[in-house]
Parts: sequence; C-alpha cells; structure tokens
Amino acid sequence: MNSSKKHRQRLQHYFNAELGQFVALNQDILAELLTFIDFSEKFTLGFIEINFPPDGELLIEALKTNSQCEEIQFVILKFADPNLRFLRDEIVKKLPKIEKEANKKLVLIIQGLEKSIGVFGEYPPFLQDLNFVRDAYKKTVPYPILFILPDYAINRLAKFAPDFWAWRSGVFRFKTLENLIT
Repeated sequence: MNSSKKHRQRLQHYFNAELGQFVALNQDILAELLTFIDFSEKFTLGFIEINFPPDGELLIEALKTNSQCEEIQFVILKFADPNLRFLRDEIVKKLPKIEKEANKKLVLIIQGLEKSIGVFGEYPPFLQDLNFVRDAYKKTVPYPILFILPDYAINRLAKFAPDFWAWRSGVFRFKTLENLIT
C-alpha cells in the first residue's frame, strides 16, 4: 500500500473518530436539529451556532449520514465574499442549477456569511438588505434554510436584521470538542 493511500486512510479514521466524538458531545441538540429538519416545510429558517469552522463540516457529514435524513437532500451553499450584499439574489441564481433528487425534501445549508456580517461596526450592508427583502424569501426561496454561523455573527444578525431574525424557527447551539480547542 503506498504512503498516500495510508495517509488518506489515517485521515479518514481521524475524521470518523472526530465525527463520533462531535455527535456524542452534541447528541441532544443534534436530535433537536433533526426534528426541525423533519418538520420544516417550505421557507423555514434555522440558525446553527458553530464557533469552530471544522465542526460545520462534521455537522454536515453527521446530517448526511444520519438514517433520519435518508429522504433529505442537503445542498451546501458557501458565500465567502466579505463584500456580499444581496444574499437572496445569489441564492435565487443558484436554485435553478440544483439537480433536485426525486422524492427528497430539499434543505439549504448556508455557510460563510460571517465574512459579510463582520465582527464590528454599525449596520452592515449585508444585514440591511437581508432585513429589507425578507418578505421576498417566502416567494423566491421555498425551502428550509439552515445558516451555520459563529455566535458573534448570529448576535449581529439578530441586532441588525431583527425582522428577518424574528422569522427563525430554531436556534441550535453546538459545542466544540475540548481537545480541539488547544
């Protein structure tokens, strides 16, 4: 067996072990999130608080491999542009390109918006628009949306886009494994 293959196997083993630890640590909140996903219909907002970015990938893998999600199609949309202003427009552009799987509920998972939300400053343009066009989401994005964000970004969204925030149906706060914080 070549060293590259061994290395990949070690990484996969480490990832699987880390995934198991993450799921065990967050068992209760994961169960709440799974219930939210199961019952969400059409445009429904959920916010997932994750403060350690690799945990977002662990969570997505946990969702995709969970037996309760066999009839769910998760579509991950990443928006890393710090100058993003019009999120709804960007989502609407991507929706026609998604190949919808038959007999599966589509759930959008949005990542990377913390860069557009920022850490400090008054009323970010991104959040101004998010709050302003909130009514258009119901008509143009008829799917459940899960936003994965760190705590500070969720706090800023709640403060600067209060009308959009008011539509949330769930907030799910995940813990970080302590051995990864070091």
